Amino acid sequence: MARPLPPGFPTLSIAPPALADKLMLALPQWCLGLEEPGLARHLAARALLSGDADLFASGAGLALWSWQRAPLEPGRIVLLLEALAAFSPSSPPPGSLADFLNRLQSSLAGQPEPDEVAGLLATGDTALAVRLLLPRLRDPSQGVAWLASAWDGMLRLGSPDLCAAALSACPWPEALVPLRARLAAELSFHFDAPETALLALDEVDAGAGENLFGAWAAYLRAELLLRLGRAETGRALLAGVFASLPWHTHLGLKLHALSSPPPMARPGAAADAAILLYSWNKADLVRQTLESLAGTDIAGARIWALDNGSTDGTGEAMEAAKALFPPDVLNVVRVPVNIGAPAARNWLLSLPEVRARAWAVFLDDDVLLPQAWLSRLLGAGMADDLSGGRCGAVGCRIVSASLPTGLQSADYQLFPPGRGARTFEDRPDLVNVFDNCSGGLDVGLFSYTRPAVHVSGCCHALRTSVLAELGGFDIAFSPTQFDDLERDLRSAVAGRGAVYCGDVAVAHVQHSSLAKAKGPAAIGQVMGNKLKLEGKFAQAELAAVSGAGLAALWADMAAKWAELAGG
Repeated sequence: MARPLPPGFPTLSIAPPALADKLMLALPQWCLGLEEPGLARHLAARALLSGDADLFASGAGLALWSWQRAPLEPGRIVLLLEALAAFSPSSPPPGSLADFLNRLQSSLAGQPEPDEVAGLLATGDTALAVRLLLPRLRDPSQGVAWLASAWDGMLRLGSPDLCAAALSACPWPEALVPLRARLAAELSFHFDAPETALLALDEVDAGAGENLFGAWAAYLRAELLLRLGRAETGRALLAGVFASLPWHTHLGLKLHALSSPPPMARPGAAADAAILLYSWNKADLVRQTLESLAGTDIAGARIWALDNGSTDGTGEAMEAAKALFPPDVLNVVRVPVNIGAPAARNWLLSLPEVRARAWAVFLDDDVLLPQAWLSRLLGAGMADDLSGGRCGAVGCRIVSASLPTGLQSADYQLFPPGRGARTFEDRPDLVNVFDNCSGGLDVGLFSYTRPAVHVSGCCHALRTSVLAELGGFDIAFSPTQFDDLERDLRSAVAGRGAVYCGDVAVAHVQHSSLAKAKGPAAIGQVMGNKLKLEGKFAQAELAAVSGAGLAALWADMAAKWAELAGG
């Protein structure tokens, strides 16, 4: 098996705990995460220009990893070439990584416009996409460029046959054949059984002149072994990858989570939790959600489901689902009109039996749940108590419900006010949430637990004592959008942040937010609520939350890196 790093690639001279200290001082946002492309590119570029050998090695490693994760993206190719030139400025020999990148860059010249590719894939019709794309992919002069522009979109169509046909149709130059094996392995990872995907990984870098994709392939192999239940072998392989990439935030957090079993709630703790959901005119989805919930271990918790003025039989579906649970476990509340999401949540929170419990656990009406989700969420909250924390919420990883598994949300952090793109031209954004996973495909890099500023409202456990202290959901955000973020920010301002519990993956059937909004009125509603959110908090409050969040992440990383190092 190839080593994670190519021969001669710069390495570190210090141990991970000392490196964490150095990164914290020089690049404080490093701890946020390295999977969001924009931040990863910024951090790598800064590290490469730092003048410090260990920071340079970290930046070069991040440039290499980022390219291996998405080898067809021109910006990542340019960054890695710049890194290679900085420590190996001579003309690259044939078969080397730099030579491969130069050849790939040349093949991607003249890429089609993104809108042109998006138009071919927008219908979601696989047969139509095949007819429109394959002639372009077969063009010897443009085939690789078209594949580069269409690859991610083809993966997300959920048709492995289309992706396989594209790989076969493309006329691969001999020097770029290793890239075909790399893309085929990615395709297999997302759609095939783990045993089959492992065989595809065997072909990555096989016969290549140099180790091109070693770190990426070794990581995916470790993840597949973990999914097959081969925990010790998978963890050992992951430890080897982290030893070569000790600057990698996600790898270290994931490795620590594997080395330290996640806390589960004590027996009987779930009896002090109320599971809450509300729905409007989604009878089939809410039926599916309650069936999924009934198949999990809720260990004595009780459920309250609110029919929010539905006219399609949603309330009747809730009533019928009572038969799925023991007597008196599922309680149905019905209101005659749709009162909106914040008010529906507050209505459920106002119920005396809910207020009497320690945790209010909200679920969306379109989720599929893993078996031990509740014990794990409550266990994370209780572990936070034992470690001296005062979290107000515990959330989890939200993924798509169909293949390829996409990340909808992970641990949300907060940039300082005024950073990033503007929502409104005439004012900087004060609320600038860092979307760590950035809608990428899920390869297991977010399966860890750590502090967060905000967690997804799709599935989150709220501490009722904090709700009593700070209030519930603001009905100014009716009918929906940003009410859960506003509550989490209000809690964080009061020093009651959140805990992200990423080893719990909840599948979300539908998407939310602006991407789902249809028509001017819906988009206007979302934008109006964003403007309300911007006016809720003072700049100094959000700056303090951002600073405290960074400090909490670095403290968490320092402790975990020290444990991994045996300190």
